[in-house]
Amino acid sequence: MSNLVLLATTICFLPFSGAYRIVGGREARAHSRPYMVSLQIRGQSFCGGALISPNWVLTAAHCMEDTPIDIVRVVLGAHNLNQPDNFVQVSSIQQSFQHPGYNPNTFQNDLHLLKLNKSANSTPFVKSIRLPGANTDVLPGVSCSVAGWGQVSDFGTLPTALMETDVNVMNRAACNVSWQQSIFNSMICTASPEQRINGFCSGDSGGPLVCRNRVEGVVSFSGLRCGNPITPDVYTRVSSFVSWIKSVIKRS
Repeated sequence: MSNLVLLATTICFLPFSGAYRIVGGREARAHSRPYMVSLQIRGQSFCGGALISPNWVLTAAHCMEDTPIDIVRVVLGAHNLNQPDNFVQVSSIQQSFQHPGYNPNTFQNDLHLLKLNKSANSTPFVKSIRLPGANTDVLPGVSCSVAGWGQVSDFGTLPTALMETDVNVMNRAACNVSWQQSIFNSMICTASPEQRINGFCSGDSGGPLVCRNRVEGVVSFSGLRCGNPITPDVYTRVSSFVSWIKSVIKRS
């Protein structure tokens, strides 16, 4: 798994002539994804997340690794981060919960929960998204979508607003072949429709893979080049962790 690249803000990608936007995607309709979260430090978005209840955000463990929670701000209801509107809500973090089984070498259990310091106000622009059923799976070929404020090309270009793209869930065994036996049952892989160059990129980590109006995955890792079909995009499979998520929320 030595060729694995973590999609956080500090990664520099090799030059590549791939398509622009989240990589091969489009600008999302403003506020059409009210569950989307931007995690920011000093006003700069470094990871995404999903609002799963009024005061809980689901993101990737590697996003918060060695990151003090007191410097992170959770931004809800955003579209254009450079021109925030009146729908935006900002919160600090009260508590942070990394999955106890997170392995930074294999990216197993790459999941993290953030408890907001104040509950989000439910509006048409800020709403939580549903979790999947425990231990359910998304069948290969199902069309899903991923969104974020990360880079829109391997050249480090940043978008002006939230970007989105469609992806298809792929067979885990086939994904495992591509990644040389590095894919676990607690992960989901996606491929670009019709082998186009599209998928997530640097800065999209922690964002939700949405299938059937549920957060089925959390952006975890990909290869050296964004949207490259040779190394499929990999997400943490949320349904494998529903019991853990609910137990953390209940006791906190």
